[in-house]
Amino acid sequence: MRTETATVLPFPSRPAQGDGDSARARVRLEPTRRGRMLLTALAFLLGLLVAAAVLLTVDLPSALAGSEGEQPVTVTVEAGDSLWGYAEEYAPEGVDEQEFIAEVRAMNHLPTGRVTAGQVIELPAAEDLAR
Repeated sequence: MRTETATVLPFPSRPAQGDGDSARARVRLEPTRRGRMLLTALAFLLGLLVAAAVLLTVDLPSALAGSEGEQPVTVTVEAGDSLWGYAEEYAPEGVDEQEFIAEVRAMNHLPTGRVTAGQVIELPAAEDLAR
């Protein structure tokens, strides 16, 4: 039977209490190039998430526009009504009746200027015609 002897090394001795703290205070960690790129990418993604959350929770166009303007008027067509009659009644001052009728047709996807009783149509607000 063969036996071998092993050499046992002693544990390194600890430096004195004051020496270890001062040596550690002088150590400065710096991120690698890959670490800097990762931190930059994470910051960018966090910025995108914050921007998306803000845009989804705040209605930005209406916030920039201020108060809400006039809403379009919804009308149910009765027997004998025509787009010309609605133009005379609802068109803002200074707006040509033909222009008003063209806008009504475009808003309601009407192929002709005819409307039938019971049909529901939207009439544009004055600010819609100013565009």
